[in-house]
Amino acid sequence: MTTYRFSVLAYALVRMWRAWPVIVPVVVANAALQALLVWRTPDVGEWLAIILMGLASLAIFAISYGLVAAAALRVPDGHVGLPAAVDGLRAHAGRFALWAVALVVASILGLMLYTVPGLVVLAITPFVLLAVLDGRPNPLAANFHAMGERFWRWLATTLVTGVVVLLGTVLTGFTAFFVRNPAASLAAWLVSGLVLAWFITAWALVYRSTSLAARG
Repeated sequence: MTTYRFSVLAYALVRMWRAWPVIVPVVVANAALQALLVWRTPDVGEWLAIILMGLASLAIFAISYGLVAAAALRVPDGHVGLPAAVDGLRAHAGRFALWAVALVVASILGLMLYTVPGLVVLAITPFVLLAVLDGRPNPLAANFHAMGERFWRWLATTLVTGVVVLLGTVLTGFTAFFVRNPAASLAAWLVSGLVLAWFITAWALVYRSTSLAARG
C-alpha cells in the first residue's frame, strides 16, 4: 500500500479518481441539491424558511463530505465503489454527525468572535472526521496524534489549502457577480466539490500514513 510520495497533494489528485464512482455522483448530487435550495431566495422576514434552508444545506453537505471521506480512507487500498463508502459512513453515522456538529459550532463561534480563531479551529482539526470514520474511540486525540507524527506535512498541506481556498473564494464571488443564482450556485458547488474531494483525499492519505492508522 502506498499512501503518497513526495507531494501528497499531487498524489491525491491522481489517486482520488480511484473513488470516482463515489466522488462524481456525490459532487453532482450535492451541487444540484444546493442549487435547488437557492432557487427561490426567501425574503428577509421569512426567518423560519432561511433557518430550514441553512440546516438542509448543512445536512446535505455533511452527508456528501462523509461519503467522500469514507471513500478517501479506502483509496490507498485500491478502487472504491459507492456501496463501500455508504457502508463506511453508515457504520459510524451517529458519531460522525455529533462530531460534525461540534466542529461546525466551534468554527462558527470562532469566526463570530474573530476570524483567526475560526480558521485555527479548521486548521488544527483536519483528521477528526477521518478518525471518526476510521472507528477511533477518541477522534480528537487521533487527530493530534496524526498532526504530531506528520507535522511538516500537515503544515505544508494546510498552507496550500488556505491559498487555494482563498483563490476559490475570490473566483466564486466573481462567478456569482456575473452569473445569477441558481446557476452560480451550481457552478460554484461543482468546482468546490471536486476541489474539496481532492483535499479530503490528501488528508486521508496523510492520515493513513501514520502509525495510528497503520495499527488498524
